[in-house]
Amino acid sequence: MTELLHKELTGQIIGVYYDVYNDLSQTYPEFVYEKAMMADLRGLGIPCVRQDKYEIRYKDWIVGRQELDIFVAQAVVVEIKVTERIEPIHLVQLLSYLKTVGKEVGLLFRFGGPEPEFERRVLTQSAWDTNLQTGPPDRLVNSEGLLYPELVFDVVGGLIEVFKTLGPGFVHRIYANACYRELYHLRGLDTLPRTEMQVFYRGRAIAEIKFAHIQIEDKLLVFPVAIGDVNNIRIQNLKDWMHHLQVPLGILANFQDIHLTPIILRI
Repeated sequence: MTELLHKELTGQIIGVYYDVYNDLSQTYPEFVYEKAMMADLRGLGIPCVRQDKYEIRYKDWIVGRQELDIFVAQAVVVEIKVTERIEPIHLVQLLSYLKTVGKEVGLLFRFGGPEPEFERRVLTQSAWDTNLQTGPPDRLVNSEGLLYPELVFDVVGGLIEVFKTLGPGFVHRIYANACYRELYHLRGLDTLPRTEMQVFYRGRAIAEIKFAHIQIEDKLLVFPVAIGDVNNIRIQNLKDWMHHLQVPLGILANFQDIHLTPIILRI
């Protein structure tokens, strides 16, 4: 029988989780449980850090920095969620964080429900490939009546590469930076990184917001986002911006998912 990696350490961390779960209300925000677990771990003489920032790399480039919940003994990543249940996206995010710090073992603990629940994951190439399955560009995008099909397939291929390399779990600007590196530096497309977008209301521009996205020639706008439910984005707002720039085609790609499903926009 194969011995579990970091078996003794993960056993201690799981014991701390049960203590905190049983002794605290299930109505607190995440940071309360993080601090409680940190206190108990340190009481056991186990070194750990909370909300430490790590460089996120996309191939040869640093594309941003992001915090992790708890990193224990430079060996185990601990992620905490306050939610009704552990969802598949939470487990894939855990793999993404393991890849970020170059470690193999992660623990995901859920608070906020009537019963304790946790998952243990080990990062392997097989686990990564299985959890980040996605089809080729010509299966994700219907080419019938599509403007600039060769360009669209090239861009969607780049978005797939970013998704399969980074995985979900990072903030929007990290994906925007990685997409720019992939599309401009590696695919040689004529790209313009945009950092702001005007908001239109009843045909008039009323405000300007920070929003990293990418323009490719005068043909296409790429909108990389990282949001729990892409349906919360009002597509018409993106189309208004496309119309203002006189760019006829757009691609909306949500990286906060277990599958990448690009949405083609037309004006």
